[in-house]
Amino acid sequence: MLTISKYQRDQRGSILPIMAVVIIILFAVSAIAIDFARRNIAAEKLQTAGDAASLAGAMSATRYVKLEIDPGKYKTTCHRNHKSYPCCKSCGDKFTVTGKESELIDQKGYKDYLCNCGGGSVKILDRWVEYKGNNAENAAIMFFNLNKPREMNSAQGGQSAINDIKIFSNRSDPRYPSVLVRSTGKIKTIMMNSLNKLFPGVDFTYLNASKCSQGGSFYYDLNGRWHKAAEEGCD
Repeated sequence: MLTISKYQRDQRGSILPIMAVVIIILFAVSAIAIDFARRNIAAEKLQTAGDAASLAGAMSATRYVKLEIDPGKYKTTCHRNHKSYPCCKSCGDKFTVTGKESELIDQKGYKDYLCNCGGGSVKILDRWVEYKGNNAENAAIMFFNLNKPREMNSAQGGQSAINDIKIFSNRSDPRYPSVLVRSTGKIKTIMMNSLNKLFPGVDFTYLNASKCSQGGSFYYDLNGRWHKAAEEGCD
């Protein structure tokens, strides 16, 4: 009987370390699952902030147009056989005008170049967009800050920021016209950081995320159709 009792005590003694290891493993798995779920939610919000930033930058672009204008004719008074009568005369040869599309087309500013007796015409020679100064960059930063993930702000022990803004303004670039925003962020873990004591030398305090967004500045082509989207720049 003494031998059996000793065997049972030995068995219980060997089970305790195994149970401890199992509990540690279960805790580690739970901690990882909880914090990675939080990280994934924050990462999606970081993507949303980047999308808002790139779109705002793209929408800051100014659309331009180049027109060929035939001014037509102007009203005047003609004389024949000692009589005067109203008539129209040519305003001259065709010429080109370049300016903002919003002014020349949307607000019909091209009419200022036409004479008052009709016969004039307007032809669109070219259309494009330009990013002026730091407008795109400033717009991107402002909208990113407005949409930062709450989980990644300093009050929560996290961080998020734009680490790169690329403006594709060269018309020969297949990514023209668009604005690309790369952002990074990190959240402070609430469960995994307790694993630092169990696994010395490994830091589980933060989980990182990085995202890329691209916003396109669409405009009408010479046929009145939307210009094709810029090629992907986040690859």
